[in-house]
Amino acid sequence: MTLKEYISKEDKNKVYNFYKRVVLNPKEYESITRTEIYNEIIALYKSNPEIILKLCTIEEIESLKSLINEKDIHDNYGYLEYVVVTNLKNNYLILKEDNYYIPEDIINYVKMALNIYNEKAYSFKDVTDSVILGLTRIYNVVEIEEFINLLAKAYINMTIKDLKKYIECNSKLSHKIAIIKYQKKEYVISLEHYYYKDILELKKDYYKLNDYSLESIISIGKYKINLFEERIFAFLSFLESHLEPKYIELIINDLVLYVGFNLNDEETLNNIADNITDLLEEIKKALNYIPIWTCNGNTLKTIKENTILPEKNEPCLCGSGKKFKHCCWKQYK
Repeated sequence: MTLKEYISKEDKNKVYNFYKRVVLNPKEYESITRTEIYNEIIALYKSNPEIILKLCTIEEIESLKSLINEKDIHDNYGYLEYVVVTNLKNNYLILKEDNYYIPEDIINYVKMALNIYNEKAYSFKDVTDSVILGLTRIYNVVEIEEFINLLAKAYINMTIKDLKKYIECNSKLSHKIAIIKYQKKEYVISLEHYYYKDILELKKDYYKLNDYSLESIISIGKYKINLFEERIFAFLSFLESHLEPKYIELIINDLVLYVGFNLNDEETLNNIADNITDLLEEIKKALNYIPIWTCNGNTLKTIKENTILPEKNEPCLCGSGKKFKHCCWKQYK
């Protein structure tokens, strides 16, 4: 199947959302057909095949190389491979019948892109993209000045103006990150979940910012989890030995939300684990190392380490108004 044939059958909303990311001046949804979208994308690839590289991580570029060299790629070997292949599919660079393949009507443009591929230059861009995305996944909502400071700690120096332009022009990031104004302040927010307004209202400042290593930030930017944390790596290994990657992704997405809001709700956690005792126990071991958005991106582990706890009958630190023993005490004991 060609990409043209695929797009002609694909949901127009999905096609249009992709089109908006890659075309500089996209037409309005109602005034363009899927065929016209396809033609504009092909014209773009023809005039500037480098846009294909800009859509991809280093790992995704390597997968495209494999397909060009007639080697198979797979989405069922593990979660990391699944993420890479899913991103390529979402960017309409590969399709699947019996195996994955690059559609014949864009394969020459992919080859042209790979011919101008500069690994050193794109490695730097890949790190920058991953750090920016990783920080938004860790903090979900963060004041733009603080975000610039966090970038500097990761050895990426940008002004606020630079950051705004970088996100706006970045086809990998522009649909995942935004900069908004709230109560006269500007914030970098995650668009991957529709809860940034809630986070803005709930954001607490009780705990110092957690320090993540550069490698950890990049890992979270690429895969949503910190593979440089031993407990998280062990958790992923457990999941991969029991579940298909697409179900692992669902669990990870659920846990990011659960921990991000610091829910502390046993029933919800049981639902995420589908009431499977072994899975629930493994999840509980991993919870400590997933960022809590409402506590400045700290993990539960660092909150425990850095917090002087109130007495059980004193007000809880989370601001709920409840006594500590009736609120968050269980997660600290």
